[in-house]
Amino acid sequence: MNVRLLLVCTILAIAPLSGCIGDDSDSSDSESMCAGGVADQELIDIWTKYTDPDLTPRDMHIRSNLEKTGYIQNDDFASTYCWTAENSELVEYVNYPQWSTTHYMYSNYHVDGDLLFLGKVYSEWTHENGTSAGKSYTDKPTECIVFHRKGVFSDNETINSTILSTEYPEFCTWVFADPSGAHPGDAWNATYLAQDHSDSVSTSATDNLMTIEIDEFHGEIDWYVSEGYFGFWVQLTVNNQTHQCDTGGESDCMITFSGVDEYYAVWEEGEIATLTENGVDICSVSCEVEITRFGVREEDTLFGNTEITIE
Repeated sequence: MNVRLLLVCTILAIAPLSGCIGDDSDSSDSESMCAGGVADQELIDIWTKYTDPDLTPRDMHIRSNLEKTGYIQNDDFASTYCWTAENSELVEYVNYPQWSTTHYMYSNYHVDGDLLFLGKVYSEWTHENGTSAGKSYTDKPTECIVFHRKGVFSDNETINSTILSTEYPEFCTWVFADPSGAHPGDAWNATYLAQDHSDSVSTSATDNLMTIEIDEFHGEIDWYVSEGYFGFWVQLTVNNQTHQCDTGGESDCMITFSGVDEYYAVWEEGEIATLTENGVDICSVSCEVEITRFGVREEDTLFGNTEITIE
């Protein structure tokens, strides 16, 4: 017991009240290097990561003084490890004085009873002057990690049944080691449906040609991450001429989506991709169009119809 703690206990012993704060309690906000953030009381606890049965679950301790230990903390490098919660977003940050930088990690989170859903969005390094040294976006934006309050569940069967009976938050399509067996890769079993656009084609070079949507949906498809060379593109063959369509706006035709994405792009159920001429008259009256290549991300693809009549 240190001198300060001994003094506190001595004073309490003299006073009418008895007792002493134990060594394992959280330090006060005034003593914490992390003071000044926003605390969500639902988050404050010891959480155990839900994982595959053959992996060792790890704990993380989210403290009331806005300090956090466990899970992704690296004690060999981090001098302080802090957290704050705002607008359903958990922000964790680690200061590295030897490099004069701070590493921030941004995640969506949702607490449902004894379960915590955590979906990482991106991390960012910042210099002492506040300028960004770069962002890194997760390559699995639709997958969450589930934690449960330590000691609440007696066995894995109880944990599994609780997760399966809980509705996942909107930002969480999949969970890591889902007890149902579902996996983000299941989304790629989807098929697409390409159809003639309702607008008529003309001799202009800005006609809407066709729409593409997911015909057999198995889950959101994450097709673009901001820092990666991922994308969505279609190769059309019309009258023996090949035309590239993509989302970049520099090819013969452009692809736009009906949905609105932030940080990364996902193809959702009911979301429609529209292929539009981009300065090149691909079809003027009526054309037989063949989809000769269909690419999602770098090397992935989906199956669907390949021949469409455009009018």
